Amino acid sequence: MGVDMLKMMGEGPYPLPMDSFIKKVNMCMDAGICIISSKSGIDFLEKAQHVHDSYEFTVPYTTMPYLSLGGKIYSGEKGKIYPMNSGQTHGPNNRMLNRHLISLNVDKDTLNEVAYTIYGKSNVCFKHGNYVFTNELKTMMKSFIEEYNGTQPGRKLVLKSLSTQIVVYLLRHIENNMPTLISSDYNTSKKNIDKAIEYLRDQYDREYSLEEAAKVAYLSPYHFIKVFKSYTGKTPYEYLMYVKIQKAKELLSSNNLSITEICFACGFNNPSNFSTFFKRKVGVAPSGYRKIMNR
Repeated sequence: MGVDMLKMMGEGPYPLPMDSFIKKVNMCMDAGICIISSKSGIDFLEKAQHVHDSYEFTVPYTTMPYLSLGGKIYSGEKGKIYPMNSGQTHGPNNRMLNRHLISLNVDKDTLNEVAYTIYGKSNVCFKHGNYVFTNELKTMMKSFIEEYNGTQPGRKLVLKSLSTQIVVYLLRHIENNMPTLISSDYNTSKKNIDKAIEYLRDQYDREYSLEEAAKVAYLSPYHFIKVFKSYTGKTPYEYLMYVKIQKAKELLSSNNLSITEICFACGFNNPSNFSTFFKRKVGVAPSGYRKIMNR
């Protein structure tokens, strides 16, 4: 299983060995989204709870009477969406045979970045329950699958656009903790945090200065940390390290710089510390990530 798939789907357990599971489903994964639909009936032979970093939205095509979400058992109705938040345990709570479903997984960072752009806040938490699987969402997901399987020029741009549209739809139509009304003061604060985010994105290869970042947002360092985290879900330092890792992943995937060169290019001052931190955040060492991405 690749790194991105592991992050999206977790380590299982799955109803079947992963190789057998993959053969029973169609899978499209790109632009922070993974759509999985069953080609044939899937047998859930036993209780198999699992957890992963992504958000998941499961739509049963046949009733799933023993669907466990966050410790609560649901009778999964055909054609309804059941949201699962990042890090929440879920899965079959009992034996279910010949089940058909479609599952939409959204990368945690992808969803929260869209939420921040809209609301000035992240750390999205969807309310458990069932929601209508509308024709509008079906059409967007169908378009994503068709574009994923196609070879037209601009494919990546279209997939990114569709991914954003799908995430915005989920945020608008599935009950969650994002604000419904946004005041002018809220917008002003968001603009200042946006400036700080832009500053941090430009600082990935340099020494981090909390004082300088706070000045950009017109806040004291103490209040800057609190306000920044309330908007983004991360402290400024955590966000900067996230940017560094994303840049490192980009460089590991797309050019021939050595791992030591990438370490310094991303603002780390020690290759050993870089490798340790990268493995803790991504799940594999930089060398392993490069091998997976260049297969």
